[in-house]
Formats: sequence, structure tokens, C-alpha cells
Amino acid sequence: ELGLGRGSFTVYYSLMTASGAASIPLLGQVIQKKGVRLIAGISAAWVSLGFLAFSLAGSLWVFYAAGAWIGVFGTACVSLCASIIVQQSYSGSRASGVLGIVMAGSGVGGMLVSLFLPGLIQELGWRWSYRILAVCWLILGICAVVLLGNGSKRAVTRSDAPADGMTRSQALRSPKLYLLLTVSFILSAACGIQQQLPSVLSGHGFAPERVGVLMSFFTAALALGKIVQGLFYGKTGAVRGGIAVIGLFAASFALLLFPGLTWLGLPALAVGMGTVTTLMPLITRLTFGNREYAAIWGIVYSAANAGTLIAAPLFGLSYDLSGSYGGSMVASSALLVGSMALMHLCFREKR
Repeated sequence: ELGLGRGSFTVYYSLMTASGAASIPLLGQVIQKKGVRLIAGISAAWVSLGFLAFSLAGSLWVFYAAGAWIGVFGTACVSLCASIIVQQSYSGSRASGVLGIVMAGSGVGGMLVSLFLPGLIQELGWRWSYRILAVCWLILGICAVVLLGNGSKRAVTRSDAPADGMTRSQALRSPKLYLLLTVSFILSAACGIQQQLPSVLSGHGFAPERVGVLMSFFTAALALGKIVQGLFYGKTGAVRGGIAVIGLFAASFALLLFPGLTWLGLPALAVGMGTVTTLMPLITRLTFGNREYAAIWGIVYSAANAGTLIAAPLFGLSYDLSGSYGGSMVASSALLVGSMALMHLCFREKR
């Protein structure tokens, strides 16, 4: 109806990601001062209005504007708030396990929406489907605000990070922040392959039906992989465990170069992609402590969104220029190995 093709969707996705990357550092500061509950309430109303705007869109530009609007308090904001709540509520190894379970919820939610949304669109049309999504988001947001209560402002106490820690201004003067920004950017940039994964599998000669099965397997592995990561970090520690998982992430690209190793590469890739929202919050807290964790994590998470924004179209461009994803996959693997070195450098000396 609006002439929204693949190229148009890429523009929409880029605008949504860019607005999220720009807003997250500010949201982190607000959460640091006012608590999560305020941002959760604003997000409930803000995103609901965005979905409503989608349903009323009469032109492509309105659709783009709604996407940019939603990005400000959308999925990136939800992940930001969720990680902060977990860090406020749990300590030690329990925080790792709970964070993995919570972050797996985004994958489960995406699977559920993908199951019922196509039928809803077929029965009611896409405009009414967006209106229903707006109501659902508002209801869930209100429930979140009620459940959060006043505890969302509680000070963070963790056994594996000093109670004092750094302020945001001190972190901005620390070289370690920029090392973690680079690691966060690389991890998220490597996740850009997800949009091209069906094409990668088709290029390996898998039939469309087989590609669908493999993508379903991959989606399930994304959710399960975050839970496994959280438990793993609780046993090994975030630094040693994180370096190992990033190594697995790098190896997944090498495995996916060979059709016969796809069954190994897909779950390895799924586990590695969970590092952005499962590993990096733990590493940020471990590095900078408790004092202004929310504000500092907002900066680090913004770099992750920037990585997604830049890398996602580059994977497609690489294929257009070379006729293969091999070059971009080898480059991703090399960058991930480099991020392992940066992680080691960050923790080589005591803070």
C-alpha cells in the first residue's frame, strides 16, 4: 500500500537504530538520577504512540518518522532498563544467571509475535494489527511500571565490583571506557550478519524449506544461548568466560563458510550474538563499579547500536560487490579476535 520494499525497510530500520543510539546515553543519565520506573512509563506511552502512528501512516515519510520516534524509547531502551534492573536486584554469580534468563525473554517474545502476527495481519490488515500492538505494548508497560514500584531507585550492591566505582565523568577520562566501546561496537557489528543469514544459507544450496527450519533453529538457539551464557559467566567469571565466548563467536563465522559445518556454525553464532546484551553489562559493571553504572552502561550500549547501524548494510554491500559473503565473514572473525585482545588489555592491570 505504501510501496515499502526491501530498500525502504532498510531505511526505516536504520532510522530506528540511529535514534536509539543517540538517545541511550541520555536515558542512562536519567535512569541514574530518577530510576528505571520513570523511563519505563515514558516508553510505554511513547512506543504505543509510535505504533498508532504506523497504523495511520498515509505516506512512506510518516512510516519513517514513526520508526525514528519508536527508536528513542523502543527495544534498545527496553534492553537498557532490563540490564539495569537485574544489576540493581542481584549480586555475584546470580546476576549473571538472571541476566541471561531476562535477556532470553526478548528472543522468546520475538518468536511469539512472529507466530501470531502474520495471521493477525491476514485477518484484520496491517493497520489494525499495529493498533493492537500499540494496546499490548501500553498494557505491558503499565504492568512493568506497577511491578517496579519504588525499588527501581535502590542502590546497587555487587560482590564482584567495588561499592564506590567511577562517576560518568571519570569514566569518560578512562582509556578503559574506549576499549569497551570498541569491543561493544565490534560485537554488535558482527551481529549484522543476522539480516543476511537466510541468504547465506540459500547460497550454501539449502532449499527454502530447509532454510526456514534452520532459521527457526537459530532463533531458538539465540534465546537459549543467552541463558547458557549467563550460567557460564556465573561459573567462570565475566572476563575469562567472555573471552571464551567471543572466541566461539569468531569461530562461528569460519564454520559458516562451509555448508557441511552449518549445524555447528549456527548455534555458535547464536551464542556469540548474545554477548551484546548478556556479557557487556557485566563487563561494564566489573570495570567501572556501582556508583554511576546506569549512566556509563548507556554510553557503552550506545556503541553497540552504532555497530548495528553501520555494519548491517555493509554485509549486504559486501555481497553486492563480490558476489559472496566470504570476505565480510572473514573480516568479522578477525575483528572479533581483535576484540578478545582488547578485552584482555582492559583487564590486564587492576583498575
